[in-house]
Amino acid sequence: MKSNTPYSIKRRLIITVSLLSLVMIALSLYFSLLFAKHETQEVYDARLGQTAKLFLLTTSSVGADLTDPSIQNQFESWMDNIRQLSGTDDDQDTPYGHPYEQNIIFQFFQNDQMVWSSDKSVGSLSPAPDFSGFDDQTLNQDKWRVFQLHASEHDYILVAEKHSIRQEIISEVTLSSVLPQIVLFPLFIGILIYVIGKSFQPISELRTAISQRSIQKLDRIYVSRQTLELSPLVDTLNNLLDQLEQAWQREKRFTRMAAHEIKTPLTILRLNAENALNSQDKAQLEQDLSNLLQGIDRTDRILHQLLTLAKVESITDLEREDVHINGVLQSALSDLALLALRNGQQLSLEGDACTVQGDELLIGLLFRNLIDNAIRYSGSGSKIDVVILASDMWYDIYVSDTGPDISDEAKEKLFDNFYRANTEKGDGAGLGMSIARDIALLHSATIELLPRSEDKNTFRVRFKR
Repeated sequence: MKSNTPYSIKRRLIITVSLLSLVMIALSLYFSLLFAKHETQEVYDARLGQTAKLFLLTTSSVGADLTDPSIQNQFESWMDNIRQLSGTDDDQDTPYGHPYEQNIIFQFFQNDQMVWSSDKSVGSLSPAPDFSGFDDQTLNQDKWRVFQLHASEHDYILVAEKHSIRQEIISEVTLSSVLPQIVLFPLFIGILIYVIGKSFQPISELRTAISQRSIQKLDRIYVSRQTLELSPLVDTLNNLLDQLEQAWQREKRFTRMAAHEIKTPLTILRLNAENALNSQDKAQLEQDLSNLLQGIDRTDRILHQLLTLAKVESITDLEREDVHINGVLQSALSDLALLALRNGQQLSLEGDACTVQGDELLIGLLFRNLIDNAIRYSGSGSKIDVVILASDMWYDIYVSDTGPDISDEAKEKLFDNFYRANTEKGDGAGLGMSIARDIALLHSATIELLPRSEDKNTFRVRFKR
């Protein structure tokens, strides 16, 4: 079962790198030891073999008699001088040689009997009279590396060296390569902690910046030192903050609009209801109830427009599909035909077939608002035409009516929220045209009122092919 306890990435990173470094040092020590041991054995074995050959050739060429006491005395004199001059320091060289020579022994055998040894305190180290080559021998708890070479069938020389001197060399070589790593490891950890701390500063800065944000402070986040890893995160957070800011502003704007637009209709509804309750005349009662129903219809229309505006403003990314404009316009005209018949108006649709990418419901709402606006404000008996024209680059949809000319003031404010040029003819909140504008923007389309031509008011909606 996974634990939900939070952990520190910084601490985990430091510990992981430190442990990996320790493992690498341990592996380095291990392989250094193996290589040093192998190479040291080869070098020292080669030296034993060369020494035995040279000594044997030298003594044979000069005809030296190793049983002569003067030779033994001379050798022992040299070794005594080495011991005296070096004292307890086995690294101190002398004019007579190096103290390490005490770890090397030469033994000569004639007729399979040892006739001379460089150290009389050590007995014979010969593995066997007929043996030749390298061998390991243990004598008096000391382990020796032995090389035995025959001059004849029963005469041979033996050169031996203590394993301890080899192990000392191996240890020193290994330690000399690993010791700097061990000594520098605390410095490495210190530098590691410092570098990781500096590298995590942008994260700390980002955390501080996020902690300072609230619903009242949704401005963008800035980090002084951008990094490849944090920049996408900062950009994503800023996009999220922008969307939250927009949503928050829309919510506040919707609340203000709803409070402003619904307050008056509710007050009128209350007055009509009170008048109906106090009415003593049947005709007056019917008039008050009729006004009450009209007020309810207007309030319902206002609420519908407010909710539609809030929905349209909250959309940031459309789910696009093929939308057949002809079918959308036919549906919109069909829905509004009854309202046009009440006003004695004529509706018509003609033009080329066209298909655009977008949201079918929203595009339908755009054209219903335009046609509904024409029906409500063009007057009875007017003619409302919808025409589709296709060019190489555009699909243009024209909605025109034969109603009265629109004033210059109305033309400037036509697409503003809550603007109503003819309050006596409409019962909405003045949001229909602004909703149509927002839907067009969502579809990268344009909507505009063209100059009056042929005694008609004409709106053009243009989609890019």
